[in-house]
Amino acid sequence: MTIVTVTQTQATVSITEQGATTVVPTVSATAVEVNQAGVPPGGNPKDLLVKSSSTDYHSEWTARPEVDALQFDLTAGVEPGNGQVVWNADEGTLELGKGGVSNYIGQETMVLCRNASNTVTIPKGTAVMFAGTLGASGRIKVAPMVANGSQPGYVFFGVTDQPILGASDGYVSVFGKIRGINTSSYAEGAILWCNPAVPGGFTATEPQAPNLKLPVAAVISSANNGTIFVRWDTGRRLMDLHDVEANGSKSDDDILDWNAAAGRWEPSDRLTLLEARVTALENP
Repeated sequence: MTIVTVTQTQATVSITEQGATTVVPTVSATAVEVNQAGVPPGGNPKDLLVKSSSTDYHSEWTARPEVDALQFDLTAGVEPGNGQVVWNADEGTLELGKGGVSNYIGQETMVLCRNASNTVTIPKGTAVMFAGTLGASGRIKVAPMVANGSQPGYVFFGVTDQPILGASDGYVSVFGKIRGINTSSYAEGAILWCNPAVPGGFTATEPQAPNLKLPVAAVISSANNGTIFVRWDTGRRLMDLHDVEANGSKSDDDILDWNAAAGRWEPSDRLTLLEARVTALENP
């Protein structure tokens, strides 16, 4: 058994184990540095000392402690560094710092992507689309979203949560808040659509066909340092419906005709279809 005796002045402590006494200085007036008996040898930097069993004085060093629950300080108000987790009282959840952005656990979904351009930076708050992959690296390439109808809506991916330099990686949000962007030209609560006239931009006015109609965000705070909420949406085209096969040639006066044998709607020339119907009626 180890006995620790603290002097009245607490300048030193006496540690007695198995009849041998060692006198060591204290770290401060209220703290004692015990590095003799009772503390197991070994361990690595940043390891923790934990109980190994219910036996007294039975402890060990570990880099992977197990706990029943971990309590965060709910009032700390700390900004997390990269790889740190803190409690965010405003959002009511844990905030994870990663790569210069914060991820609010359970309230946001973001993906690390690669800027498809080698030279042009994609600004923070830009709507982006799929632009390829880097294969084994697992990176998705992105570029500013083109919403003028020359690209299908399903290539929309999300909104950049930070500036992404050319040929570099950065986070893209597909669901959740993006803070610190200029939303002063929009009213709070406005729905933002991908802007057909500005690749990667937004508009509060619903676009007209054949431009894409992609309502992908809402304005939370209207300010120079504003906030939007992103919700991933790819819009819809008639030809994208599962029971419509209209991806072939489209011509003026085409209409959709039900093909019972194929179990789908197909485009047909209106006049040709009308003539066929008249012929069928005349020759039952």
